[in-house]
Amino acid sequence: MTDSAHLSSGVLAAVLGAAALHALWNSLVKSANDKFLSSAVVAIWCGLVAVIAALVLPRPASATFPFIIASAVIHIVYFVLVGLLYRSADLSVAYPIMRGLAPLIAAVIALATLGEAPAPIASLGVATLVAGVLMMGVSGLAHGRIDRPTVMIALANSAVIAAYSVIDGQGARLAGSGAAFAFAYNSWADALTALAFLPILFCFRGRAVAIAFVQGWRRGLIGGVAAFLGYAIVIWAMTRAPIAAVAALRETSVVFATIIGVVALREPFHAQRAIAVLVILAGIVLLRVG
Repeated sequence: MTDSAHLSSGVLAAVLGAAALHALWNSLVKSANDKFLSSAVVAIWCGLVAVIAALVLPRPASATFPFIIASAVIHIVYFVLVGLLYRSADLSVAYPIMRGLAPLIAAVIALATLGEAPAPIASLGVATLVAGVLMMGVSGLAHGRIDRPTVMIALANSAVIAAYSVIDGQGARLAGSGAAFAFAYNSWADALTALAFLPILFCFRGRAVAIAFVQGWRRGLIGGVAAFLGYAIVIWAMTRAPIAAVAALRETSVVFATIIGVVALREPFHAQRAIAVLVILAGIVLLRVG
């Protein structure tokens, strides 16, 4: 169970930091020549970081093992779709569409399976955040920065994100009391993800996987650490506040992704995206008040 029915200042700040880390590793994937291999290398490095963390963190309760297995399976699907997503679309467009519907779907799943829902004002904050994120993605679609098949991949990954958010939120709550157990849960899940993902990668890309891992180790290490820490923080936050509220707040990463896309990757910025950022900020305020 959560320790609080709302987002405290500490949880809010932590999840915003996690959102920045998430946007960082996605930008690394987007800027690589081979998006699929780059996504795979990040996943492998994330797994290696997770193994090290698992060795020093307490062992999660055995009740979490089915959740860990389910999380690993669905995260493999997520990483594959991320690699496909950035082949022909801007980071600042594809990323918001992928992340936009996930909090809303997660809220529905959490309500249906866990009977959990944020307070009315916080629920309005979730809806406002989702609207702002989708506005940013629709702006890119209107300006031709993404094609329709890629939109379908992004929407499919929204459902994947929602599913693993609820699985991991509940799994971490069963792992044990305190942040160390939430991080331990994430360590086991990320380690299993990488272990299960490796044979699939070699089946599809063969030696290219090993070459990419060696040649892109700096990018992979940075991305792996960012992916591990960013999601571990989110999992911990979901033990302290409603899953839907945390999932929605995490999607402020679209603002960071837009900044990175415009400044570092030279992607265009339109007035509609500026309005979308303001809507997202309004959603954050509502979540905090709620």
